[in-house]
Formats: sequence, structure tokens, C-alpha cells
Amino acid sequence: MISQWIHAFLVFTVMGACFPQLGYTGMSTFHMGINDALIALCCLFWVEVAYKIYHKERIQKYKDAVNQSLDDPYLSSKIVAISSGISFLIICIAIFSTGYFANRSTYMLKQHRVHVTKTIEIDLLHLQVQFLIAMLALDFILILTMLMIYQYMKYREYQGEIDFLTGVMGRRLFLQHCQNIQNDQRIHGHQGWFLFLDVDWFKQINDKLGHMAGDETLKKFAMFLKEQFEPYGAVGRVGGDEFAVMIEEEMSQEVLEKELEQFFQNISGIQKEVTVSCSIGVYRFTYPKTIKELLTKTDEILYEAKANGRGCFVIR
Repeated sequence: MISQWIHAFLVFTVMGACFPQLGYTGMSTFHMGINDALIALCCLFWVEVAYKIYHKERIQKYKDAVNQSLDDPYLSSKIVAISSGISFLIICIAIFSTGYFANRSTYMLKQHRVHVTKTIEIDLLHLQVQFLIAMLALDFILILTMLMIYQYMKYREYQGEIDFLTGVMGRRLFLQHCQNIQNDQRIHGHQGWFLFLDVDWFKQINDKLGHMAGDETLKKFAMFLKEQFEPYGAVGRVGGDEFAVMIEEEMSQEVLEKELEQFFQNISGIQKEVTVSCSIGVYRFTYPKTIKELLTKTDEILYEAKANGRGCFVIR
């Protein structure tokens, strides 16, 4: 109804501008009765309620997680194909049912010696078409509900793969994401970066400041890591105090070194009692590479950084 009023407002406004002698203006649209006004207010109220609900923080987190979960290891092309097949089958059954029951109604009337003219047959078919539209609407609601349930299950499954302490991807989800990137034919032959990061002397932080301080160190470490590198790719926690980064956008070594130096500066102030640092192994590779090769090469480079005294990065 509101869309009709908007349309009428535009029409009356144009008519008033082009044919002022007719006496039409945009305000002619709003000559409505009390019932129309109540319906309009009711519609506006529910639109406002829906808007508020949609923009709640919890709903936005759910939406973002669902969007991110499209890259999770559980999204299967078979599931999409099966869902599409079921939807197509439901529509076909509804269409065939319409034709069948229209003919069946005509047949039953003739059996009871009711003269069925062509007009009556067409009317019966129209009734069945209306029934078909109602059934398709119900089928659409059913399919939409199933998709929402499936998306919610994917969301819960995806959340289960997120590291509960730091909020970054867990090991399995991160490695699966890296594998998906390697399988992308569009970036084959491009250069990429894979980073391994290890918090230096993390056991001493736990022993000296306690496990709560250790957890807080990991949380803030992951937070700075996400802020620094998530705009360029993916961040994951692959072990206790070990993190990894896949930089998916093309980046020069000079830019990467500046990002790493900024990251070192950011994490140094995580704890007041001690200076937090890390060792970083950086492997430059050409797509595609196997996950095993990425992990092996970058792990070797990480140990070079540790051998160099920690608190530094090594690029190979």
C-alpha cells in the first residue's frame, strides 16, 4: 500500500507540473481515510521494528559469521545440488497436481451427469492455478525456512571452528581456507606470502604473570595480528602460542616489512611487566603450493628467526 502511495505521489506531482489546470498536486496522494492512515502507521511501525532488529549487534555478528562460513570446509556442492533438486521436484509436483486435479474435477462432475461447458472447465482450471500459487507460496516459505536452518547450522559449525580464546580461525578451518585459496585457478602463477609467528618465551610469561595474563597476551596478540593482516588475507591460531597468516593479495617485500615492523611495535606494549615479542618466519611462494610444503618451508624459516635471537623476522 505504501508503494502505491509513493507511485501516486510521483504521478500527481508530475501531473501538477505538466497540467496545473487540472488542480493536481503531490499532496493529492494523502487524501486518505482513517483506516488507510492506521494501516500506514502499522506498516511503518513494523518496518521500524524489523529495521531495529536487523541492525542489532547480535544479528550483525550472525550475518558476518554466515558470510565468512561460505569458505568453511563443510560447504559442499553436493548439498547445493540436492537442495536445488528438491526445490525443482516440489515445483514440478505442484504443477502436475494442478493439471491432474483440474481434469479430475471435470471428470467427476461428468460422472454425476453435470454438464461441464468449456467455460466451467476454464474456471476449474483457474481455481487449480490459484491453488497452485498458494502451494508454491507455501513451498517457497518451506524452502526458505530450510535454507535459514541450514545457514544457522553452518553458522554454529563455523563458530565451533573459531578459536574460542582469540577469536581467529582454528587450525583446521585456517588450513582448509588456505587449501581453498590454493585451488583458485585465477591466482595460479601469482606470488603469495605465508607467515608463521611464535610468541617468544610465552611459558615464562605464564610462569611469571600467571595463566590469566598469558591468555590476555594471546588475545591481544591475535587482535593486533588481525588488525594488521586480516585486510590482506586470513589469520589463524595453529597451536598454543603459534599463529599463521596467509596473505592473499599481492604485496611487495618492502610493504610487508613495514607491516611486520608496525606489528612488532604494537605487541611490545601488551603487558606492562614484560616486553612481548615474537619470532616470525615468512615464506614467499608461487601459487599453487601444497599445505604440507607451506607448513614445512615456513616452519624451517621460523626456526631461523629463533636461532637469530628471537624478536625478529626472516624472509625467504
